[in-house]
Amino acid sequence: MPRISVTPEALTALAGSLAGVADELAWCAQRAGTDAWALGPGDSAGALAEVLGDFEHQRLLLGRSCAALSASVRTAGSAYAEVEAGIGTDLGAHGDGWGSAW
Repeated sequence: MPRISVTPEALTALAGSLAGVADELAWCAQRAGTDAWALGPGDSAGALAEVLGDFEHQRLLLGRSCAALSASVRTAGSAYAEVEAGIGTDLGAHGDGWGSAW
């Protein structure tokens, strides 16, 4: 059976990375809407704004999903730390018990 080792610190780092991706996607989505001005007046600017708007929408959806996943990972990391500490105490483990496999 494979052994998987997870630490609360690794989950915290993962949550931070997901939050960073969410922030980057939000920044890109906000910036995309301002790029159409470069084409000047005419139909092409409207078409570009429509295409970029669709990308912006998808980036915002993905960013929200990453932000929600980040929050869930933080919650899971806290719960994991509590459970791991409780199991270690119940089994009489010495040290911090992080990363042990059952």
